[in-house]
Amino acid sequence: MTEQELLSDVNDELFSLLTETAGIQEFLDGFAVAAAHRLSGEHSASCAITLVRRKRAGTLAASDAIARTADEFQNRFQEGPCLEAAVTQHSVYCSDTLVDSRWPGYLKRLDTGRIRSIVAVPFALEDSGHAALNLYSAQPDSFSPATIRAAEALAETASSSLRFAIRAASLDDEAHNLEAALASRQTINTAVGIIMFQNKCSQAEALAILQRASSSRNMKLRLVAEHVVASIAPLGDGSRTSVLNRPEPS
Repeated sequence: MTEQELLSDVNDELFSLLTETAGIQEFLDGFAVAAAHRLSGEHSASCAITLVRRKRAGTLAASDAIARTADEFQNRFQEGPCLEAAVTQHSVYCSDTLVDSRWPGYLKRLDTGRIRSIVAVPFALEDSGHAALNLYSAQPDSFSPATIRAAEALAETASSSLRFAIRAASLDDEAHNLEAALASRQTINTAVGIIMFQNKCSQAEALAILQRASSSRNMKLRLVAEHVVASIAPLGDGSRTSVLNRPEPS
């Protein structure tokens, strides 16, 4: 198969993944599996995708546990061919993990029985961070120049799809964070209302009581508010009690 035919097939596969998968993570995992399959030559390869954003690295997806473990080890030790490719935006090839002197902290702890060669090629993500497509093989010198070129071409072709996936995931995270913040604010407002009613005090005084409880118990304000709301239970005479009732003056 020529490189042009490979890229045409990749485009079709990416379109199918984007339109048929149920979510962003499923798309990313599907892409990692497809990349591992398409870029395996004489020896099978595993694939992972590394993302670096705000100086923090993480594994977006992996074709299998071997690739995920190897990728996460790089993130833990903050060095390795994949991180270097992502940050420098240049392809990096480690032909034999037993003799390569680069990244000693990472390679010293790598399972060289399972991983003997690694190639990492960058994605072009513009303002979405830095990322690399990482291939791992159990055989030394497993990736030919032609395979590396094919990996580079695949990463270039898939960069726009990966940008879309990362931005969609970020928007989803922001929506969840906003939803959580609104729920937290509602819980705090409910707790303040309970304290106002029970202590016959103003909103500012009730909030101050809640804040003092948060400080004295070394708990987040939201958690204290949740305890207040949860503690409201009918007593035998139909009245209610709260964990933050202000003591009556003697």
